[in-house]
Amino acid sequence: MTNKLFELIKNTSKIVLLRHISPDFDAIGSQMSLYQFIHDNFENKTIKLGTSLPDEYKCIGIVDDLSEKDFEDALVIITDTATFARIDIPNFDWLKKAKTIFKIDHHVNVDKYADFEIVEPSFPATCELLTKIYDESNLHFSQKTAFYLYHGLVTDTDRFMYRNVSQNTFAMAKVLLEKGINIHQVYKNIYSLTDDEMKLKGYILSNFLVSAKKVAYIVLEKNILDKYNVKNPDKVALWVNMLGDIKDIKAWVFFVQKEDHVRVEFRSNQVNVRIVAESFNGGGHISASGAKIRAIEDHNEVILYFDKNIDKLAL
Repeated sequence: MTNKLFELIKNTSKIVLLRHISPDFDAIGSQMSLYQFIHDNFENKTIKLGTSLPDEYKCIGIVDDLSEKDFEDALVIITDTATFARIDIPNFDWLKKAKTIFKIDHHVNVDKYADFEIVEPSFPATCELLTKIYDESNLHFSQKTAFYLYHGLVTDTDRFMYRNVSQNTFAMAKVLLEKGINIHQVYKNIYSLTDDEMKLKGYILSNFLVSAKKVAYIVLEKNILDKYNVKNPDKVALWVNMLGDIKDIKAWVFFVQKEDHVRVEFRSNQVNVRIVAESFNGGGHISASGAKIRAIEDHNEVILYFDKNIDKLAL
């Protein structure tokens, strides 16, 4: 299927690169790596990237103002997105104008929305999957492409600490490092904090709770986020691994209130959090998943579900 991907890129003049809403560095890194890889290896291509870009990802990401015309007879490549409804696009009908849709992802397949796909759930990051694809090709694999990929590889493995990290993960990290990337800049892009963000982390460490069955969690209501001048609650939700270092904890959860729902992030190296996420209309990976709940008070139901089923969820 890799050969098919390159064949489609070679034979299509218009290409649109998309990823999921509420992006993370794996989504942005995989999207930007494709942009750079195509630019380095294929001439006379019009490449558009969509669509919204939170401030914290402007260190590596770019976006275009997409229109319906951009999709006409285009190759649309969508990365890191298992669910059709989570594609970050202004109008889903625009996809009907595309000549071909190609999906590249590391999540368990949910929606079959693409004409062609490369989906490998055993990979902890889409950026790892793309590293393998680029490395095994006979095409130019630039330092800039590697720089984008390393952001996603580091964050989607939580600095190589998740259970699904494999020998291949470290082999792909070696490939990226051998390109001469500036890992200091990568870590600065990912982990640098403002004064208010550091203070909010202090609040989290002082106010987290632990359930009867050793699930650590924090509930961050809007008034708390406002107090610390949080502009993007999704960024805060991805701090969930702050609670992962607590001794004897079996799982850890962040509840972050947004305007119309509460974002929930689950992590564990001992229990299958995907089952929990799916019970609350979410999904993801065994060790890292997410969901949405209607109201902040509903967090109690999630923790009760954990405590009731913790033994059944054991890995």
